[in-house]
Amino acid sequence: MELKEMEEYINETSSDLKAKQEKLDKDYEEANKEVEEDAEYDVHSFLEDDIHKYFKVFPIYTYNPLLLTLYGQFENWLKKLCDLDSRKGFSKVRVKDLAGNNYIEKSRRYLEIVAEINLDDTKLEWQKITQIQKLRNCIAHNDANIVKDKSIPIEKQELYKTLINDNRLEFDKTNGDFYIKEPEFLIDTIELIKKYLITVIDKLKVKKVVARNMSMPHDNTTWGQEKAETLLKQVILALNELDKNEKRTDEYKDSDLKSNLRGTFESMTFNITKLYSFFANGKWEVVDQKYIVDEREKGFEKIKNLYDIN
Repeated sequence: MELKEMEEYINETSSDLKAKQEKLDKDYEEANKEVEEDAEYDVHSFLEDDIHKYFKVFPIYTYNPLLLTLYGQFENWLKKLCDLDSRKGFSKVRVKDLAGNNYIEKSRRYLEIVAEINLDDTKLEWQKITQIQKLRNCIAHNDANIVKDKSIPIEKQELYKTLINDNRLEFDKTNGDFYIKEPEFLIDTIELIKKYLITVIDKLKVKKVVARNMSMPHDNTTWGQEKAETLLKQVILALNELDKNEKRTDEYKDSDLKSNLRGTFESMTFNITKLYSFFANGKWEVVDQKYIVDEREKGFEKIKNLYDIN
């Protein structure tokens, strides 16, 4: 909503400025026609103040500050997203604890390292965002000038190629001054920010379950789901056996039920002991299942001692 409101404001403001610029162009053209035969009359000098005002001063005071505002909103939303993720409690590390030259760099490190989301598919957007960040820093901290080291030729300055190739920006190649002259630059920036934030939000919304321990340090969530699913299927199998038993009337129904249930329970102890060893950070062995089947309570105590639970 904030970005939408910003877009509406930019469109309305730029529309008013463009109307003034178009009127000035028209006045300039008409004045030129009227004085075509009078070589001494200089139309440009007559309209110079208005040209300077509507084509330079107003864009500078309108569009440059709006880029700072957009960047501030972007930083604010990244902070909100990182704080929301931090509240999940998976890590005590906060954005402020991470290394980085600025907040958006720290936020990306947080999202990749702490929140553990893959941002590889946003590399192109990120490159553009870092370029906008550099422009923003020049506006905010260097009076909208790209020259940071006067001992380096202007064409070797970091942002020279960016500015020389973007016709939405007005750039003075002699002294390094620049300003945003076309509102489309800001509208494109909004779309870029929006796309990046939506991608991050969608990735953070995915339910995250991380299952690992010291002996199994990689994410074993899928493994744990598979073991739990197998156990549920075995429980269903046992319940089905009970249902079948109620319908049978032959003399072998109880002996078959006992045999089938015993087999199911013995099979279940494989997965139960595996899961127990994982959450106890113990090392599972095949014999662990036999301890339960053969020794019951005593076998369980043996397993607890092996996993160092007591």
